[in-house]
Amino acid sequence: MKANPWLGLVIGLLTPLALAGETGIAARVNGTDISNFRLERHFADYLKIQGRQVGAIRSPQAYKRLKREALQQLIDKELLWQEAGRLGVTVSDEEIAGSLAEMKATFPDTQGFSRALEEAGFDEAGYRDYLRHELVASRVLDALAETTPPAESEVQAAYESLKPQLDPELDEARAKALVRQYLTGQRMAQGRELALEKLREKGRVEVLVAL
Repeated sequence: MKANPWLGLVIGLLTPLALAGETGIAARVNGTDISNFRLERHFADYLKIQGRQVGAIRSPQAYKRLKREALQQLIDKELLWQEAGRLGVTVSDEEIAGSLAEMKATFPDTQGFSRALEEAGFDEAGYRDYLRHELVASRVLDALAETTPPAESEVQAAYESLKPQLDPELDEARAKALVRQYLTGQRMAQGRELALEKLREKGRVEVLVAL
């Protein structure tokens, strides 16, 4: 599976609210709740991706920062899911089945896969739904990024700048192809962030958990 493209996003656009009687809800996005349970599960996954463990985080400030980042990811995903519904962006059952098959192939047997799902709090049907949300969110984010490929003049300039750092055994055509790929990746990352900023600005987000 592709790595999530919105790691480490800024949470400064959110205004924390402490509302009594809503301790089971971490945030609300355009009227849709994000539960504390979902946040805790995602936070554990977020730390795993970064190679960290909760017990190893000694700084309260670092713990809060990481949890804010995890919550921002969930908020962004919900904004993207809602935008996908508005735009009619979907993924097919065949694509879901393909992604699920790729995941299963990383385990030695079906029992190992089932145990991993259970430990993560999923059954297979729930995981299919999770995959659908992930793939749709990624697809709509790419669609909103509105990036254009770098011009040949930009590739040439970047090539000349990066030439001392490139493998001297690469021929010029291959080296320029790598530079073009690098520039395209940069533009896509910038386009994704701008798209998320626009969704945040027009969305109605309430943070209901103290972080």
